[in-house]
Amino acid sequence: MYEIYVETCGQNAQNQVNPATFGKCENHSPIKTDPVGSPLSEFRRCPFWEQELAKKYSYKMMAFLADDYYNYCQDILQNVEDLLTSFWKSLQQDTVMLMSLPDVCQLFKYYDVQLYKGIEDILLHDFLEDVSIQYLKSVRLFSKKFKLWLLNALEGFPALVQISKLKEVTVFVKRLRRKTYLSNMAKTMRMLLENNRRVHILKSDLHAIIDQGTLDLSKKALPSTPSSSVDLEMHTEMKCLSSLIALLGTSTDLSVFLNCLYSNLQTFVLQPSRNKEEFVQLAASFQLRWNFLLTAVSKAMTLCHRESFGSWHLFHLLLLEFVTHILQSRIEEEEEDDDVGNLKEMLPDDQSLVQPDQAPFHPPDSSPTREYDSPSVDPHRVTLKHMGQSRYPVGVSSVVLRVLGFLVDTDTGNKLIQVLLEDKATENTVKLSLPVGQEALVTLKDGQKFVIHISDVPPKL
Repeated sequence: MYEIYVETCGQNAQNQVNPATFGKCENHSPIKTDPVGSPLSEFRRCPFWEQELAKKYSYKMMAFLADDYYNYCQDILQNVEDLLTSFWKSLQQDTVMLMSLPDVCQLFKYYDVQLYKGIEDILLHDFLEDVSIQYLKSVRLFSKKFKLWLLNALEGFPALVQISKLKEVTVFVKRLRRKTYLSNMAKTMRMLLENNRRVHILKSDLHAIIDQGTLDLSKKALPSTPSSSVDLEMHTEMKCLSSLIALLGTSTDLSVFLNCLYSNLQTFVLQPSRNKEEFVQLAASFQLRWNFLLTAVSKAMTLCHRESFGSWHLFHLLLLEFVTHILQSRIEEEEEDDDVGNLKEMLPDDQSLVQPDQAPFHPPDSSPTREYDSPSVDPHRVTLKHMGQSRYPVGVSSVVLRVLGFLVDTDTGNKLIQVLLEDKATENTVKLSLPVGQEALVTLKDGQKFVIHISDVPPKL
């Protein structure tokens, strides 16, 4: 075990593993600040590392580059914090009250899920990506700081808004925490799989434990279930483990092992589940017996096969964490689907979350202000005005305004005209519903600003 630690966590390791998490099982308890209640530490520099590199290369250039890059990282973090804080602090009281309504909260929760998945994909799309431990630490620190910034910005907001935002950002932080931990475990296992001697000994010892019947699988440690049911379920977990043992020595690609385990999870847990409740029961049962089986193997390794215990321990942790990540991610997806279903139920029968484009209207290229008649039965005019200093702004020719139709507010009886503003150059679309006589300011991705105004068309005499 110590030999593996030195090989994978030492300063001279080709692909260094984080020593702080080596050989440890991830704690899935709620994440706290460091220490409890105090702000998280700032973006930390590595002066010793910088000095070592400065000795190796040009001191002046290295010092300048290190300062410049550190400030660059700080600026990005500061801009994210400023953007997040300025949005929430700029909201008016009536807007905050509107946001605290349950159905409005549900809509923005749907947006939050997409936002956090987008950030996650940018930071760490796949935990099998080969990234440095410094980067993984930065990812975890950023996710924690993001949560702290959001909580600080939401201070004084209605409880429903705070609870909704806290739930989604916590899921985001936990998911990134799982992925960074798996990424670190993957580094260790890659090095282990490339050591033919260790892999051969591990495979031989695992076969010996299973074939000689030295596993302590006492049914007293399991929940009280019929004997035949216990035997069948333990056979399922044993089949999963046996398929992984068979792969040892045949491939050094970690994804082969994880794909094999995922395929077994699909067969025994994910596919048989007909609904969320059944999935939770199957997942809990599988995970309990899976953990029990792997722990029994660890016990046998400790007593009879000490030489391969270190290799098995690391393999054991990866298998535990991967199953936890897959099952937890599935639960999160189920909850997201429930939220989308609730959102759809709030919409009228003839509406959907994403509507097809209707009645396209292409604005002329030359004028920054355009008017369109609504295709509804009642005459209305939709005005699009570019808010810029130039009379003939660059890029406006790619902007298309579409009038989709109208809805009726059942509470007030007022008509809402549905419009869609699309910039084909940047593939940016903004859809909104406006009452007659009101206007909205829309900002596209490239910074262009437009005012959309809905007005009545005077009757012709």
